[in-house]
Amino acid sequence: MTNERLGDEPGTRERILVEASRLLSLNGYRGTTTRDIAAAVGISQPSLFFHFSTKRAIVEELYRSDLTPALRGFENLVASQGTPGAKLFAMIVGEVDRVMGSPFDMRAYISFEALNDPDLEEFRDLLQQFDDLTSGLIRAGQESGQFTKGDPWLAQQMVSGFLARSNLFLTTDESRRPFHPEESASLILRALLADPETLTTVRAEAADLITAYNADL
Repeated sequence: MTNERLGDEPGTRERILVEASRLLSLNGYRGTTTRDIAAAVGISQPSLFFHFSTKRAIVEELYRSDLTPALRGFENLVASQGTPGAKLFAMIVGEVDRVMGSPFDMRAYISFEALNDPDLEEFRDLLQQFDDLTSGLIRAGQESGQFTKGDPWLAQQMVSGFLARSNLFLTTDESRRPFHPEESASLILRALLADPETLTTVRAEAADLITAYNADL
């Protein structure tokens, strides 16, 4: 998982991040203030500034704790032995698992309002690297004949759009439906595999790769 699950009484720094992610998802980057975050945590602004000097520092920590290990896990996965289909399956399972296990409101991560800030260019680059790895796996699957032919960018957009929707679904308070990572990955792979009957083989091959992906999360 990207972040360790917080205990019943997380520390002040962790509570700041949790409440900030919730407020950012509801009000956006510009609509959320350090005063709002401090009030939600139940501390004063000076106490918040003891842990984070600015709102941007809070947002940077949220992105850093999420994107950096996720990208590292994906890079490890791509470098591992296995077919492109199994690697893509493992990535999708790992990403859904990560969202399900995060203490943060993941809806904040898919809002590009904060990422439009020039000072957060580093994290835009990390997202682009993640998308490029996804496109690369899809392209490799097409070239090997495991995936159907088509525009790898469009297929990457489909995968990214599904993961973004998962973020919304899994962190909406009103949602109580069960969500199964392997079923999610299977839905995507069925659409990409040249022979959908090979999905069982892809799932079996992906089992060890899922562990490799989650190693840094």
